Amino acid sequence: MKKKLILILILALGILLRTIFVNSSPPSLYGDELTITLDAYSIFKTGHDQLGNFLPLTFPMGAGRPAGYVYFTIPFVAIFGPAALGARGLSILSGIGLILLIYLALKKTFSERVGIIAAALYAVSLWDISLSRGGFEAHFALFLVILGLYLFLEAKEKPIFYLFSAISFGLTFHTYPTYKLNLLWFLPLLFIFGGAKTTLDYGKNYLFGGLIILLILGILSLSQTFVGGSETRFLNINVFSQVKLKSNIEEKINFERTINKLPNNITRFFHNKPVEYIKVIGENYLQNFSMDFLFIHGDRNPRHNMATMGELYFMEIILIPLGMLYLWNKYRKILMFLIIWLILAPISTAIVGLPHALRSSFMLPPLITLSALGLSIIIRQKTLIPLFITSIFFVIQVTFFLQKLLFLAPYEYNSFWSYPAKLGSELAIQNKDKYDYIFLSDRLDSVEFAYPVYARVDPKDIIDRNNNKINLGKYTFKKFGNVYIGNIPNQEIDNFLDNLRARVLYLGDLTDLKYLKSYETINGVDNTDSLLLTKRNL
Repeated sequence: MKKKLILILILALGILLRTIFVNSSPPSLYGDELTITLDAYSIFKTGHDQLGNFLPLTFPMGAGRPAGYVYFTIPFVAIFGPAALGARGLSILSGIGLILLIYLALKKTFSERVGIIAAALYAVSLWDISLSRGGFEAHFALFLVILGLYLFLEAKEKPIFYLFSAISFGLTFHTYPTYKLNLLWFLPLLFIFGGAKTTLDYGKNYLFGGLIILLILGILSLSQTFVGGSETRFLNINVFSQVKLKSNIEEKINFERTINKLPNNITRFFHNKPVEYIKVIGENYLQNFSMDFLFIHGDRNPRHNMATMGELYFMEIILIPLGMLYLWNKYRKILMFLIIWLILAPISTAIVGLPHALRSSFMLPPLITLSALGLSIIIRQKTLIPLFITSIFFVIQVTFFLQKLLFLAPYEYNSFWSYPAKLGSELAIQNKDKYDYIFLSDRLDSVEFAYPVYARVDPKDIIDRNNNKINLGKYTFKKFGNVYIGNIPNQEIDNFLDNLRARVLYLGDLTDLKYLKSYETINGVDNTDSLLLTKRNL
């Protein structure tokens, strides 16, 4: 009873840390959250995405977004509407679910004490708190993989769980591109180390049934690569498609071949694209294990690391080796499994670029496991001094983390969350009845998605406007009532607005400033200029 109460308190803490001020920190929805919200809400209301496609498995407005996160977000937008909790509810729930799954998996593998410790560490994990507070597909993918892992472990006693495990893994294929690559090595690894072969005598029918389910869902995902363009984003951002990197590599190779004194046929062996790309990917890979990424600055992207702190606690520098030592002495097979997991997890990230809190998140469960085992050693010590010191360090770091996450980052990094688009949309909504024309410049990042969300435009109207843009003068716009969203070249804004001979409000990016004869700037949440507006013919 006491341990159940402790688990309930841990879950309550995890919920609090993932939901407190979530409507204001982050301060607005960024581009991916906006398109996910629009697609989920549109499917809920019409059965079609925002472009009018019926129940698609890939979403074009998300640059080939897999369907998983969108469809599982539908219940949240149905309850909360197209709003922050609608977009982030699934990710919040994934974080809470991961706390429980880590507890269950480690309780089954080691002991209830280790499970409780791991759940507590996951509840206060800097990495997972940050992922839970944004509408991140990768976080849901992580939840599905760990759910599949836990069900796989349960299937050793109840083979029917192989079917549910396969469903969970199969859905992961439809959630986040790099996790598709992760599953290609993780599933064989799990089969080898998870003891599935021991159940073949009495559970092989369920195991084969699970393999069929996994194969069907995998083939369906693969088909979307060719039919729906589900890998568009991955193909556009991997290291081989980065134009600047390619140019730099070619310049480096040409320079080195020119000055090298070896014969050309030998020089080409040492200085070529494969060698240079291996270096790039190798450097990207090793950065995932760097002190800077894990313990000091994280991935330096305020969107999925708002506190811009390390992904792990400083004390885990000690806890992780202690956990490895514990496994070396008692569970070497499990240690080998976790080490291989950690070694392989960053590969898909390295192909795309430097460490990334979303793509590298598959490293988190084994790291938490090792930390929990290390902390369990400290807790078992006869003296309380090591535990007291460890607790003090945890409390200090989480305090600094929370003050930055909740009271600084929403203001300092508001532009990373498309806040100017939210501000412009709200001004347009407030002033609709005062003007004949309101123009929202699409130079405001993601404003074409922000306005329909914040204005709660009917999904049928959104579908119509996305497919039937209108021309006004020389320019094309999405028209929602008297609100026009589109692009007017900077140097043409004044003439265009003057020629309308009506009451006009223009809301644009600060880059328009030097081209306008009169304007006002509007402050954002950080009390600095966020956007500008200009009025005509009042």
